[in-house]
Amino acid sequence: MRLVSAGERVVRLVDPVRLGRSTAPSRVLFGPHETNLGRDRDISDRHVGYYAARAAGGAGVLVTEIASAHDSDWPYERAPLASRCGPGWAAVAEACLPHGTVVLAGLGHSGSQGSSAFSQRVLWAPSRVPDVASREMPMELEQPEIDALVAGFASAAREAVRSGLHGVELNAGQFSLLRQFLSGLTNQRSDDYGTDRTRLLREVLAAVRESVGEGVVGLRLSCDELAPWAGITPEAAVGVVESVRDAVDYLAVVRGSAMGTSATRPDLHTEPGFNIDLCKGIREAAGGTPVVLQGSVVDPEQAQRALDDGVADLVEMTRAQIADPDLVTAVRDDAPVRPCVLCNQKCNVRDNRNPIVTCIVNPSAGHETDDPPVPTKTHPRISAEIGGRTSTEVESPISTEIRRLISTEVGDRSSTEIRPRASAETGHPSSTEVGSPISTDVGSLISTEIRRGGSAGVGDRGSGAV
Repeated sequence: MRLVSAGERVVRLVDPVRLGRSTAPSRVLFGPHETNLGRDRDISDRHVGYYAARAAGGAGVLVTEIASAHDSDWPYERAPLASRCGPGWAAVAEACLPHGTVVLAGLGHSGSQGSSAFSQRVLWAPSRVPDVASREMPMELEQPEIDALVAGFASAAREAVRSGLHGVELNAGQFSLLRQFLSGLTNQRSDDYGTDRTRLLREVLAAVRESVGEGVVGLRLSCDELAPWAGITPEAAVGVVESVRDAVDYLAVVRGSAMGTSATRPDLHTEPGFNIDLCKGIREAAGGTPVVLQGSVVDPEQAQRALDDGVADLVEMTRAQIADPDLVTAVRDDAPVRPCVLCNQKCNVRDNRNPIVTCIVNPSAGHETDDPPVPTKTHPRISAEIGGRTSTEVESPISTEIRRLISTEVGDRSSTEIRPRASAETGHPSSTEVGSPISTDVGSLISTEIRRGGSAGVGDRGSGAV
């Protein structure tokens, strides 16, 4: 992996980083995301197993699924509610802290991007601006509701640190009432919360800081709503960052709004690392506060380049760690990493069917506490041939999913031989042929499975040179 010296110091992805008074063992963050692993708006034993696997695999910072800071917010059926999460947070802390991971509670309020379907209550918002997707008309918050919201964040943060977590991360990114107060798209108020749109965020941060003391306070901030006619732009975000940077221990830079919910966590049709330029600009305004790069970063080499180039201090690799919980350990040991293919097929679970988060390349994700399935038949085989060498064939439990992906792109074949093409520059597989090219990510996945299978001696034949 390429490393660039910064003076006499080299910052690696697997190096520790200081966040407030806590030290994370690596610069890889496992970010907050919907899982549907809860049962009664809580953090369940399934959450505990899910997070513990990523902590054991080397995640430096782990942020739990965003819990609603106030009971007016019920955005999806299994969304955690902070007032019910104390025991679950304590169990997560007990499982993860022995690995050194900095564990934070994700806290938020969806505001007008929520749903009244479960609570049967009117949505909260800075102004009476209906959500562009649901068209629900929210209520404009008055001072009593604003005070209750601030108190809710403070109480939730207090419960998180009481439960043994290192602190909290506040959501002012996608699906966030805090972001809605920052944006001209949704904040059309004429009072102090409209003339100074950062006021609510600053009040919440102050209350949370008082609750957590020396604990970690992170902020997930949308720095580009992709709606320049009235929304937060990168230029406007600089002013927001300058007003809150001294109140937080890190900033996670994201993009998106109600105008583009898919833009925050897109699939493989969007270039990985799409927030690099945005993040670099925000880091310059952050005044030394650590900054996290988010945006489909699933390749450890791209993550390392972001550190080398001064883009960020940490890198969020959430989907990459769903695909491979041991990603950080693998990078540290120079071992193969099972790649995320950015398909969003099993990990994007904000859906009224309540699917549990999992992964097509790692079917055990989300099922860490389940008994392993009893094999009923031999797994399908995948094979590879590189540069005319003898093919290697391994049995793989993900072979069926790989073949499904391939057949989706190039048509079903009764017998499929997968030949990763070698890059002329590196000699490593760069894409995959099954009669015609398919995505580089799927080719990388196939090559990784073969290397893993070969090193374990599973179903290996021929020279094994792949």
